[in-house]
Amino acid sequence: MLSKNKIDKKLEEYVKRNRHSGYSRKAVKKVLVDHGYDEQYVESLLKKHTEKQFVKRYAIAASILFLISIFAFNPFPIGKQKQELTGYATVISASDEGCCMSVCQQTGKDECYGDFAVNKKCDELEECTVGCCIDKEGYCLQNYLYGNCIAGEGANIYKDCGDIVFCKNITDKSYWARAYSITGKRGAGFASVKPNAGYYKSTFNIRYFLYDKKDVASVSAEIKDDKNSIAIIELYDDGAHNDAGKNDNLYAANWDSSELTSFDGYKSLHIDINVGFADGTKQTIGNAKSFVVINNNKCLPIYTDWSNPDQKHGIIFAAQKYDNLSDGWTEFENDANSFLGTLFSLTRFSANKDLINVYRLEESLTYSDISTVKNSADKDCPAYNETKDLIIILDKGEDYCVEEEDGIVRINPHLLFYKNSSDAELGQVLSDFCKYALTPKKIADDILDFIGPPKIIMETLDNLTYNTSKVNLTFNISSKNYPVADTVYLDGVKIYTSTLSRDSSEIVELTLINGSNEVMVGAEDKNENVAYAQLVLNATIE
Repeated sequence: MLSKNKIDKKLEEYVKRNRHSGYSRKAVKKVLVDHGYDEQYVESLLKKHTEKQFVKRYAIAASILFLISIFAFNPFPIGKQKQELTGYATVISASDEGCCMSVCQQTGKDECYGDFAVNKKCDELEECTVGCCIDKEGYCLQNYLYGNCIAGEGANIYKDCGDIVFCKNITDKSYWARAYSITGKRGAGFASVKPNAGYYKSTFNIRYFLYDKKDVASVSAEIKDDKNSIAIIELYDDGAHNDAGKNDNLYAANWDSSELTSFDGYKSLHIDINVGFADGTKQTIGNAKSFVVINNNKCLPIYTDWSNPDQKHGIIFAAQKYDNLSDGWTEFENDANSFLGTLFSLTRFSANKDLINVYRLEESLTYSDISTVKNSADKDCPAYNETKDLIIILDKGEDYCVEEEDGIVRINPHLLFYKNSSDAELGQVLSDFCKYALTPKKIADDILDFIGPPKIIMETLDNLTYNTSKVNLTFNISSKNYPVADTVYLDGVKIYTSTLSRDSSEIVELTLINGSNEVMVGAEDKNENVAYAQLVLNATIE
């Protein structure tokens, strides 16, 4: 999948959340860089956040000044003026959060130029999904927003252009070589099926986008199981068969999979597209698209083309505690898709998607224990093998990534990944998944570690009077960020300093005088976090 747009949005959310929580730019930057993200890239995100905040503050300030000017020069009575100002100020300062659909970024309404979806997250909107856009002239456009593609009368496919047969082989305007006209390439187009996998006796929408429909008399789809013909359905471009608009070159029709003879398990089907022309000739595009029908199980293939489960790694999503939500199944589906969008933004996964099958386990919205999840996967998911497959239990209440046992993790669906996960082998990332997962709580913890000062524990007693001038000061120092420089002061005079590389216990000999002796220990870590501890030691020396 196209990664940058997705990762940008998620990182911007992390920056916004942690900056609003009071963490410094330095702390947020340090933690993200430590997790493998490029320093200049993180700095650009922080700068962008700062600029947005400035624009917001400026807009609000300008609005207030404008209102004050009205208030100052308006001759109406003060009581009435105050009432009008209150209502107007509410309109001016309101900045409803939502998705600015022209750029697909979370903003306030006053920051968006173009269509704005109030109280919506961009990753929930179809218009903000990304994929390959094939425009009306035949160009294959990589990393394109769905909404912008459709608005330009293009056809959007949720794949890389490099994975689409049309872009690689049929059109001369692929993103490798955009040079020649598509005119004359009779029957050129591409097929799609929604959903790409579904249950027996459910409906599938079969589509074929035809670039040049001149002299086209008919378009049909032949559904096959291996070499056996299951059904032949006519596709229409009349706006009445789930084919979008009339005469927009998109032919479609629905097919009910109950036409299949009952079966158990998984059945892979493929589609041949037949295009008939006015002169009586016909063209067949073989194996234009594949899809899967399942029966008597609850392990639904999603996202990638499904095949060879005994040879591929399997990623299996299971729901935990989604039964408490008003629409748990939809939430589970959306969260699994969002998780996959982040996962396939990593080079390690996007470059190896042909080696991965992805499933959504729909046995239950919550499971009593881990063994129940495992048994469900073993029963329903084809060729499930705990040594090569990974079960990901999505749990909105979980702050971290928890390895329940080998091949099973539980994690919050909203996450990022360490950048270095792209450097590891695919099997290694799956087996050590939590090592690479980065949750919002983990980032917050790391920021707290970064800004957290050292801890100083004084062990020398201060509730007694010493009768000797020589007293050992004993204290312990611990820190998250070594090295730590510690200093001891006696009555304001520095008497000792050292540098620590680990948690340590220090003993410093003090020379006391009669009366009160003020002792202070200071510690400063590598991130310039400072801590102090004080004692007052009373001494009566004869």
